[in-house]
Amino acid sequence: MSEIKKIDQPAKYWDRLFANVGQLALITSVGADGRVNAGAFATCVRVVHEPVHIAFTTNTYKDTYRNISATGEFVVNLAACERPILEKATVLGLPFAPGVNELDKAGLTALAATRVKPPRIAECHRHFECEVVWMKEWVGRVMMVGNVVAASVDAGCVDGRGFIIWDKVKPVQYCGASYLRYAEEPYRHMFVAAHETISVETPYQGPELEEFNQSVRDEVHFR
Repeated sequence: MSEIKKIDQPAKYWDRLFANVGQLALITSVGADGRVNAGAFATCVRVVHEPVHIAFTTNTYKDTYRNISATGEFVVNLAACERPILEKATVLGLPFAPGVNELDKAGLTALAATRVKPPRIAECHRHFECEVVWMKEWVGRVMMVGNVVAASVDAGCVDGRGFIIWDKVKPVQYCGASYLRYAEEPYRHMFVAAHETISVETPYQGPELEEFNQSVRDEVHFR
């Protein structure tokens, strides 16, 4: 991919940069062994304006949970409502074996962060480097809240006052598993934005895709 200029944003603009409140995020983490992990999370939420804090939930068996528990750091990369990045986001949700670098599988580009060890994802327009404040487990899930210690954005995606340019960043939300479970194969993931809805297939043919599809079939049958 061609080089994209990233602009470090001052702390006074971080809250403006995250808008809107909840959206699809690609979260990167690094394990104690230094291996990179990336996952797609349907709803990542800004929960405190000043200082800016971001929260999301995951499962306790996920590498994301294990990595962040070990290192206390993660990076929130906000995806845009653009087909190429949304297709790659679906690859991050496949059941790869522990230690597999999902960025490589999805064809995404790791970009060194400025304050933490997990990388940014170059194809995303906005990035929030976080240090864990607290985490809470319940019913097999865990909520993680991180304090933003650095934020950056693609050049041309914010104005001079730090407000995002909406038609450039194109915030997007994932419709959720219920839309996927009752769809006909090949399963398609539904994403929505204020201006359009995009339905994309997963551009990956490894065994993990079939494992994922089978889990959806089993869920449909059970219900």
